Amino acid sequence: MAYKTNQAKPQMVFDKDTYSELEKELDAIEAQFKVREIEITFNKEALFFGDIKSSMDVYMFLKNRILKGIEVQEHFIAIFLSQANKIIGYYHHSTGTINATMVDVELLTAVAVKTLAKAVIISHNHPSGNLTPSDADKSLTRNIVKALKYFDISLLDHIIVTKHGYYSFNEKRESSIVGYVPKLSPQELRLREEILTQLKRVTEANAPNLFEMMQSPQGYEQVEQMVNDKVLHDQMVPAAVIPLLETELTMI
Repeated sequence: MAYKTNQAKPQMVFDKDTYSELEKELDAIEAQFKVREIEITFNKEALFFGDIKSSMDVYMFLKNRILKGIEVQEHFIAIFLSQANKIIGYYHHSTGTINATMVDVELLTAVAVKTLAKAVIISHNHPSGNLTPSDADKSLTRNIVKALKYFDISLLDHIIVTKHGYYSFNEKRESSIVGYVPKLSPQELRLREEILTQLKRVTEANAPNLFEMMQSPQGYEQVEQMVNDKVLHDQMVPAAVIPLLETELTMI
């Protein structure tokens, strides 16, 4: 490298080899700050999915549209749903061997986020015809639940499909989905305790609409989630949220 000076201002002049080395170093530095953009492309074919109201609906959809034909390999498929549990689309994630297929949890999560899904149903087939989930199936399910939760996306079910039937993690109350309890911070634990305390005070006299909803396990979970959402999004306390929700339900 040499300095060349003219009357106006100094300039730096590099020989060819030095310039080439500097260019490589700059490219390496630039690469460290680049983030790959995940691009989602959509099939132009118009498909009618119908409503998904049960695990059986998912099974029939997968069996008739995606996994039809002779099963000689495992396939892993994700179905993406909207806030109203309407199917946005599906993603054929991987095809494997007769008894295994690879799943990239990070990529699967990225696609779910990119499609603006609020819920996901995952599924894979067992060419052997055995519907019993393996330990690997359960472990994978737990990992996907954890990954999706960071983006406020729910994993509704994991369905194992064969020619003659299906196995639903949700229907069987598998702990990898239903019993998964994320590790909460001390603040989150205190908030949850406060919400549960306030829900215990709901009666038919002071909040008849909420009380009616809470008579079933599903309804209770829905009310608990409604309170939690209001507390977090509107920065309110549970004691103020419950009367507000009761008023909103009365107006419906």
